[in-house]
Amino acid sequence: MSFRSRFVLLRRLFPQTLFGQMVAILATSLLLTLCVVILLLRALRPAIPPLPVGPWPDTLAIETAIRSLRSIPLSVRQQAAEGMSSAGIHFQLNKAFPCTPLPADHETELVHRILRHDFPGDAASMNVVKCETGDRVFTNIILPADNIHIAVISNFNLHDVIHMTLPITVPFLSLLVMTGALSVWSVWRVNRPLSILARKADTLGYDTTSPLLEEQGPREVRRVIRAFNRMQSRIRMAAEERTRMLMSIGHDLRTPLTRLSMRVELGGDDASPRAMRNDLTLMKQMLNGALTFLDGQREAEPFEVVELGSLLESLCEEFSSTGKQVAYEGVHETACFCQPVSISRAVNNLIENGLKYGKNVHVDAWPENDQIIIEVADSGPGIPDHMRLEMLQPFARMDRARSADGSLGLGLSIVQDVVARHQGSITLRDAAPRGLIVRLTLPAHAPHSRESGLR
Repeated sequence: MSFRSRFVLLRRLFPQTLFGQMVAILATSLLLTLCVVILLLRALRPAIPPLPVGPWPDTLAIETAIRSLRSIPLSVRQQAAEGMSSAGIHFQLNKAFPCTPLPADHETELVHRILRHDFPGDAASMNVVKCETGDRVFTNIILPADNIHIAVISNFNLHDVIHMTLPITVPFLSLLVMTGALSVWSVWRVNRPLSILARKADTLGYDTTSPLLEEQGPREVRRVIRAFNRMQSRIRMAAEERTRMLMSIGHDLRTPLTRLSMRVELGGDDASPRAMRNDLTLMKQMLNGALTFLDGQREAEPFEVVELGSLLESLCEEFSSTGKQVAYEGVHETACFCQPVSISRAVNNLIENGLKYGKNVHVDAWPENDQIIIEVADSGPGIPDHMRLEMLQPFARMDRARSADGSLGLGLSIVQDVVARHQGSITLRDAAPRGLIVRLTLPAHAPHSRESGLR
């Protein structure tokens, strides 16, 4: 496995949420702290475990000497005391060391407490005092029961405390560093993509064509960035659609306006009220079509369960009652959760398009799994494969000359908008032997998000 493959694998294993990343870093930091403490204890551990803080080495030597002197016969005890004496500790019998008493300090009290504990029989009579002789300071220990006198040159050998405090200090320092690093990382990890998002939001009002933001940061932040990118895409599409609509309306209105201008200038039969009224009616149809399309994008019709077969059959009967060859061939008693007015409008547009370019239209509907299928077939010329996606866009027409009938090319785009609100899909395919079949696929039941929103 290559280094890049290992890196990608480790990146996938790393938690994606902010909570998971913080927990992972905290656990890793605690594990590293434990490893560092273990290494320090192993490196600084002495060959012989140290005694606790205090005058233990000197006190242990004094206790050993006292027990030894007590076990030696009196005839040779003085000679043994002189042999045990050293530069720091002097032993003698039956004679106190001359010195000037000084106030007791912590060392003196600590030695007195240790000796009283180890020699409980001498606790009442034992005396430990601080004194000086010339320029030297001594600690005199007197055991009256055996006339043992000990002079210890201060200071006592106090054991170094570094071996005791280091294992405790390192974890606290490690936790402090870990907490600080985790806090800094968390703030940076969250604030950096949010700061970029804030700057992008400031520029969105006057620049909707800038590139989309890269999805980075924890999963929660990436979801916010993804939603922002979708919003920017919708705003850009709305702006492009508005521009396309204005250009299409301006282009289509220019022809009847030019014709009206020429009729006024030339006069005669061309300027008859009937001819001018036809041009005005055509312009009115174009404007009404654009307004209807915009109103349809803003409508908030409630969703409800309807019997789709009866709805489509009644719609087809309205056309057939006027002499149009429109027939419904689908099943009845088909329940569908939809916006009935919007569905009627969408199917009505498909029927009108079919009658405009063909002689007859057939409407079919049936349930399939958890979906409702609606098909509208006509006998017209159809739409070439390479133009079908384009024809679903607003103001798109295969032939620009068709605007002479007041059409703005909004029929299929209105249908697609209705289907998108129902979370469905629309497909176009050829009919046999000729014509076009438009299939609408709608969910038969309420999606969870839609259902919760209605409640």
